[in-house]
Amino acid sequence: MKSVELGNIKLVVDSIETRKFYETQNGFVCNCPDCLDYVSKISNVQLELNGIDKEFGIDLYKAVGQGMDELMPHDYDGYHLYVVPYYVIGKLFVNGKELEKESSGSIWSNTRRVEKRLTKNLSLIITTTEDITIVAARNILTIWLEYKTGLRTK
Repeated sequence: MKSVELGNIKLVVDSIETRKFYETQNGFVCNCPDCLDYVSKISNVQLELNGIDKEFGIDLYKAVGQGMDELMPHDYDGYHLYVVPYYVIGKLFVNGKELEKESSGSIWSNTRRVEKRLTKNLSLIITTTEDITIVAARNILTIWLEYKTGLRTK
């Protein structure tokens, strides 16, 4: 188990088991312009994460089984905002108290989550869930990467 602290947020992750999970996942397979754009920017995301993805055991090039519509960016004036999920095996603590697992129920209506801005272009939204299963894993976190990037040119 590895401990990663981001201010008042502490993640205790099993990076070995998380890596094993990503070894079984496929890469992003959609050839639409939005998906290709996100995949082309993963190296930039890695730079902004500054090694956190490796500490967690995440392979940013692998999809976690969500629909490809996850990679459709939200369009704003002057930029796209990608919101991409990744899974990590571990526990989440905020101010020393564990954020307990929950069932998703109505999407985002009462989801317990924490948010951490890492750079001007990259934020993490971390949620707990009972709805995701990974073999032999009891505690699974969803880490939503919010990545702000320039508008895609045709």
